[in-house]
Amino acid sequence: MISRLANLSLIILIALVALVGCDRAQRTVLDVPPADATMDETMTTDMEATPVKFILLIDYPAGGKDAYIAWVTSVAPTLQAPEEVVRIRSYDNEDPEMSPNRLVEWEFNSFLDMATYLNRPEIAAILGDIPNHTSVTTAHTFIQRSDYSKGEGGNWPIKGILLIDYPLGRKQAYLEWVASVSQALVAPPQLKATASYDNYYGESPHRLVELEFASQEDIDAYEALEEIMAIEAELDNQAGTWVLHTFELRSDYINE
Repeated sequence: MISRLANLSLIILIALVALVGCDRAQRTVLDVPPADATMDETMTTDMEATPVKFILLIDYPAGGKDAYIAWVTSVAPTLQAPEEVVRIRSYDNEDPEMSPNRLVEWEFNSFLDMATYLNRPEIAAILGDIPNHTSVTTAHTFIQRSDYSKGEGGNWPIKGILLIDYPLGRKQAYLEWVASVSQALVAPPQLKATASYDNYYGESPHRLVELEFASQEDIDAYEALEEIMAIEAELDNQAGTWVLHTFELRSDYINE
């Protein structure tokens, strides 16, 4: 297992170097606790059985969105082909002037599946080429939490994402607050699906929360609910920092 973990860290380092640069990638991997003989079974279980998302937050080059989309069209079949990936989805920011312009998500059943996928030469080559087609790209790995339980299957066209940093030394207090408001958050019928994730490496953003809707009207109605506005207002006190983006689903990877 120790050798396996070392190999996985190297795989992720290679992928991150290609996407975000050598210095930051090295810092990210060095933040991972070293593999040793005292590693408990919880970490092994997380790696082998807990769903993982690998996401890219992208800004299109000035005037270069069409060229980027054309490139994506040419590589999408290769990105989707490996058996390890559950699915890929891409989204445009509903405000085209707001950064990030684009969200791309890879879903995996486990960290091991993600690492195997990223280690494929054809995948590494495509990911390494992304900076040549974008102006800004950041990569993040998130592991799913169990804070929320609402999921109606489907390709919901509107996705709100919260990127959150925990307050210094107050992660547990934040999670206790989340437990107290989770039912109110998921109850409204406008919300079709939600899930929360922790950053696998503990870097910023520490937490990802996704809220999916069938229409822009539904998300507007959801955000106008008194209980949701109260939760959002309290988030200022409970989180260190947070930002909300609304994205619209694209069809780049929908061909199942």
